[in-house]
Amino acid sequence: MGRRDGLILLCTWLITAAGTGQNLVWRDTVVRVSPLDSAAPVNALVKFRLSQQLEYAVSGTNLLFSNWQQGNSVNFLSLIQHFDHRLLFFNDRNFTITNSFAHELGIQYFFDSISRFQPDDNTLNTSIDIRMAKNLTFSVCSNLTTCMFNSYAYATDPAGNLRKTLKASFLTPLLWTFSAGVTSVLPLTGSLNLGLSAGKFTWIRNNGIYEQQNILEFYGVPLRKRFLLEYGLGLHLLVDKNFLDCIRWKCDVLVFKNYEKSIDLAVKNFVEVRISRFLKASIQTRLNYEKEVSKWIQVENRVTLGFYIRL
Repeated sequence: MGRRDGLILLCTWLITAAGTGQNLVWRDTVVRVSPLDSAAPVNALVKFRLSQQLEYAVSGTNLLFSNWQQGNSVNFLSLIQHFDHRLLFFNDRNFTITNSFAHELGIQYFFDSISRFQPDDNTLNTSIDIRMAKNLTFSVCSNLTTCMFNSYAYATDPAGNLRKTLKASFLTPLLWTFSAGVTSVLPLTGSLNLGLSAGKFTWIRNNGIYEQQNILEFYGVPLRKRFLLEYGLGLHLLVDKNFLDCIRWKCDVLVFKNYEKSIDLAVKNFVEVRISRFLKASIQTRLNYEKEVSKWIQVENRVTLGFYIRL
């Protein structure tokens, strides 16, 4: 066999056998294509991408409460650190996974000269979306919240002594709301998700909280049961819009309706003004309603001025 015949045989083998696929890098993404499909448009390739964003902020905050679980006399100043990480995995066609983790922790100074460790707030949101139409997707959503450190309520007994009562601790409670349904994308504004099949899981890790508060039920979970699983409908409205390149408005409304109970409502309304590259001010209002916790709508108003970094 001559050199020419060997070259022809090699080319034939590359096309038929080894030509089943090659790894190519297209826009920072590894894709597998066949030489037989080399004439196909490059845009027809399915490309998966991964993007993430990290934000860290330290801010001074004045909080004023109304109908809050700890009582109306807990207004205070605080120094808070805020950590926010967002991750987005998607392709150019119809598939998206969104994950975000937010954590807050700081120090409180009460107006009656009491200082204490700031009860922390941790939220993990995950959403899997498959696009069915231009602005309509099928979505599976998860929202998980808990604190990591003990939180106490302070009160003065008849003898004038200051006493503290455990109000929450790690995984006490753990609140997990999940749903499957449809999401309508609001162009340049946000999204509205309707959970046609939704559930809420509440777990109490520290049973000592019942004795501390002298109660038989905590967040709807009876003593000695440890957890509660509910089914119903869910609704999640998310608005995230920028104005004038320096003002950002976020509104996050989460509603869960048990078929046999009243609704659970959590609202976060947030307006942020960027003063400079590393300085911003914000006003945040939070509303919470859960009949098993309080028969009143709990309101928190927060005014913040702080330093932040976004990567």
